[in-house]
Amino acid sequence: MVAPSLPGFPHRLRRPRSDMDCPKTESGEVAVACPPDDSLVEIFSRLPAKPLFRCKCVSKNWCGLIADRLRCRKFPQTLEGFFAGDGVESYGGFICPERPVPLVDPSFSFLTKLPEIKKIVLLDSCNGLVLFGHRRVSEKYDYSLGYIVCNPATEEWVSVPNSGWTPCPLINSDDKLNQDCDPDTYLIFDPAISPHFQLIQFQFRFGVKSYLPEVHSFSSVAGAWRLELKLKGVPGLPPGMKVDTGAACPFKGMVHVRAHHPYLPSENLNMILAVGGEGRPFRTLHWPQNDRGVLVFIGQSQGHLHCLSGCTGNSSQMTELSIWVLEDYNAEKWVLRDNVSFSQLFGRMSGRFHLDWDVVAIHPDRSLVIFAEYWNCKLISYDMDKKEVHALCSLHGYRRHIIPYVPYFAESAALAKKH
Repeated sequence: MVAPSLPGFPHRLRRPRSDMDCPKTESGEVAVACPPDDSLVEIFSRLPAKPLFRCKCVSKNWCGLIADRLRCRKFPQTLEGFFAGDGVESYGGFICPERPVPLVDPSFSFLTKLPEIKKIVLLDSCNGLVLFGHRRVSEKYDYSLGYIVCNPATEEWVSVPNSGWTPCPLINSDDKLNQDCDPDTYLIFDPAISPHFQLIQFQFRFGVKSYLPEVHSFSSVAGAWRLELKLKGVPGLPPGMKVDTGAACPFKGMVHVRAHHPYLPSENLNMILAVGGEGRPFRTLHWPQNDRGVLVFIGQSQGHLHCLSGCTGNSSQMTELSIWVLEDYNAEKWVLRDNVSFSQLFGRMSGRFHLDWDVVAIHPDRSLVIFAEYWNCKLISYDMDKKEVHALCSLHGYRRHIIPYVPYFAESAALAKKH
């Protein structure tokens, strides 16, 4: 494992400096003629995110200008860090290897100090907006007060009503089965397309994650929930398929989730289900069946859908990961991007998915995959271009709900309230 690096930022490039490079002052310091700060900010604002953040490595002055909170709203944004919580109680963590002080308030005090906000639970984030479940202090598993969608960069927020889902009644006070009955709710927001957002919710009944959840959606345009479909009615979805909504990826205005057949593991029957709101037709994407392993993660980077699949050895533990790119979405053309062994990634021969390790995110602008190592509480990154693994930082005790965050500094008409 090589020297630490930061998510979203390559190693600082250094070269030997000759005396002819730049003039020097009497004190021996290098004097570099630079445009005024305002002119630099204007130049920086015209750069895409990837070269912009490389410019931070040029000098301390440039780094300070780009990181300045008052100016950064002009710049295109990339991965800033990760919000963290446990999915039940806590939400106030922010993991950011680059800066000691986060760009936004991870405690969300602009929300929590309001009398109408009771208890919020971190659920999701998408392109700068963050989704919370909202419940009473005495509750543990039901978002009876609905949801909160907010922008931590502008401190705008809006409340979303409850979808109408209610938990199954407990048989007795020791019954824990109901805990897994919570709906999975995801946020879709793309400011390049619309200032409005959607929520996609998978509702489960009978106290378990059922094979055929109902899909409900909320649109900030309509301001109401609607039933989209029961998944048994999705064309192209074979009978017996189970939808895994524990991890999802918003892409092309739809939430992409994994579907698999639990009783035919030897056939490696995996699919990707794309679910949209506002009456959009669902879509199934086929996962090639020629020994490409178990589909473990779906993400998007640089305008393409990416998937990670794992190959197992003689036991149920995975020994190798493959990274795939969907180069042509309509033609479903998958291309192998990279293979990496567990020994290279983690220094171990194998590991158990969700127990020993997790895929946290794939970088939106770079060929980086972010992993969580649970046995030593570390966040690491794998650079697909350089074939390098970088130790980033500690997880600070967070093991679940590590959610990537890309700031968005523009105000939104869909978020009616501002602190």
